[in-house]
Amino acid sequence: MAIQLLSNLNYPIGNIVNQEMQNANNVQIAVAFLKYSGIKIIERSLKRCLGNGGNIELIAGLDFKTTDPQSIHYFINLKKEYSNIKFYCFGDRQENKTNIVFHPKIYLFENGRETTGIVGSANLTRGGLISNFEVNTVFKETKPLYFSQLQAIYNSVKFTDSVFSPDEEYLAGYSDVYKTFLNNENKSREDKGLQKVIKEIQKKEEILPGTVPSLKSLIIDIIRKKQERGQEFVQLQDIYQELEQIVEEKNLNYKMDTFKNTIRGEFNKHENSSKHPDNMDLFIRSAMGKGFYSLTEKGKNYKGR
Repeated sequence: MAIQLLSNLNYPIGNIVNQEMQNANNVQIAVAFLKYSGIKIIERSLKRCLGNGGNIELIAGLDFKTTDPQSIHYFINLKKEYSNIKFYCFGDRQENKTNIVFHPKIYLFENGRETTGIVGSANLTRGGLISNFEVNTVFKETKPLYFSQLQAIYNSVKFTDSVFSPDEEYLAGYSDVYKTFLNNENKSREDKGLQKVIKEIQKKEEILPGTVPSLKSLIIDIIRKKQERGQEFVQLQDIYQELEQIVEEKNLNYKMDTFKNTIRGEFNKHENSSKHPDNMDLFIRSAMGKGFYSLTEKGKNYKGR
């Protein structure tokens, strides 16, 4: 094992990222901010890795609208060229189901002989990789220990329903919000027209492909299957039991101590009579007995994450 503590002042972390990426067969990166300026620093190594058959996966945060649209556009197009790259975004703090600021800087590389893990302060931007005062720890291991721990942390982010894969339609709305925030963030937060656009792209986030199914899609699947067997309304207790079994079998990242409360929250939010501003009108509660639910027409036709 070799451990290094580096600042960009003595050796830019971008050099390490380029060295490791071009020879890797598996790359995983999670960063709070992504800029096109950072992509240009690693672009040659990125394409070399992909061209050699390496798998690359990247998760970028959207908090405070700091990830620029050009970088999202770059990866949307790159996915059309290479099937071995996956690009995800982590939903903005207000709508990411966990109410946390997504702020990691994790870089993981495997080449078959050894692993390299980097964790520190460097985002995937030109400043983060080259010119800012950043401090990072680099772990090189032939028997992964710290790498495995970092990968477990990475996976705890990856396998949540806050993660989604953006498309061109989403990018169009995001670009409008980004540009307006860039000009005047305080004024933007009071702009009713812009807030409407933000709501629209947040709803889009909920139905774009992700890494795990959302809780509401799991609930809908359970009710659908019960209805195929002739059971129109499904008891809440049965939904609890089946969901807990699915979460355990698939190792999904849900907090089990508050799981039942979270399930009830989904019903309360998306029930047809709910006054919640983000109600998607998916569920109907039976008038015959408390705790029995069916699907609305929108619920029956729901195809989102």
